Amino acid sequence: MTFGKRQLMVGALVVALGAAVYLNWQFSGTKPGEVAESAQTSSEKQLGQTVYVNTEISEGAKADTSAAVDDAKKNKAAEAKKAKETAALNMDTDTNDYFSSERKKRTQSHDEALKSLQDIVQADDSSGTAKQEAVKALEKLTSAIKAESGIEAEVCTKGFRDCIALINNGTCTVIVPSAGLNDATAIAIKDIVNRQSGIGFDKITVTPYNG
Repeated sequence: MTFGKRQLMVGALVVALGAAVYLNWQFSGTKPGEVAESAQTSSEKQLGQTVYVNTEISEGAKADTSAAVDDAKKNKAAEAKKAKETAALNMDTDTNDYFSSERKKRTQSHDEALKSLQDIVQADDSSGTAKQEAVKALEKLTSAIKAESGIEAEVCTKGFRDCIALINNGTCTVIVPSAGLNDATAIAIKDIVNRQSGIGFDKITVTPYNG
């Protein structure tokens, strides 16, 4: 009899436990197999998020690299431009120095010639013929100085930064920067010299300065 009661109690407990499991399943809405599936889905979501984040980082790295390359190109272009401007400035400085130096030499030569001729004209012991020749030479030199100045001013209007004209014994040499000098501009310069001084085309030389 005692054995029969124990069996009944054990059976009742088993039934109660089964009922509790069933009710828990019904109220939670989760099937036994869904636990593993839910965990797998969560892992997949996390993995997807990780991949997405990594993709963003990769794209950001690419953007940074592209920006760095662009900056490097800009810096290189700026340096090249600066070097070119510096070279042009140095060339302009050398050119200006050359023409200034040559013009100074020409002025000194003119001043010395003028003084010598004036001394002859004013000297008491100079003969009449010597004085007449000195006067003619003074007039010729004064005319040449005026023509040189006019030639240089007009040549510079043709686009040359500077130039120097040297008239001597019926000939003229015009020196200009090589940039911009060609057959057409050379002819234009000779025309200017001819109009300003009356010197023939065959006695005019146009020389480029390559400084």
